Amino acid sequence: MRVVVDTGVLVEVLEGSELGEKFIQLVSKGKLEPIITNLTLVELTYIICRRYGIDKARELIMKLLDSGYFELVNALDFADEIVKVKCNNSLSIIDASVIATAKGLGITALFKMEKELKDKKIDNLIFIENLTNI
Repeated sequence: MRVVVDTGVLVEVLEGSELGEKFIQLVSKGKLEPIITNLTLVELTYIICRRYGIDKARELIMKLLDSGYFELVNALDFADEIVKVKCNNSLSIIDASVIATAKGLGITALFKMEKELKDKKIDNLIFIENLTNI
């Protein structure tokens, strides 16, 4: 299953959490084909930089990109859809961009369950916590 992956899932991977391990296993088994956007990379770089400094952030982002597991897409190709998602939902612009990119590609957005998302009625959104046998 091709999915556009949100930053929260990638943070779990970098932290080596149980959810991160679950994601890695699903990707390794070919169950998930992850796509990340340029805007997600910016947010992830910022989060890593804030915790560990810019050099470590750059190093980890390069490892992520060099892993060969992720396809990178330009979220701005879906700018109009991002605006629609953002206008209709109380979400961060990055979350809106992940959902809009997935919609534009005709696939699903994969998130870590967050309080601002768990009660939303968004068709193409799934949570890593809910994935079992795909």
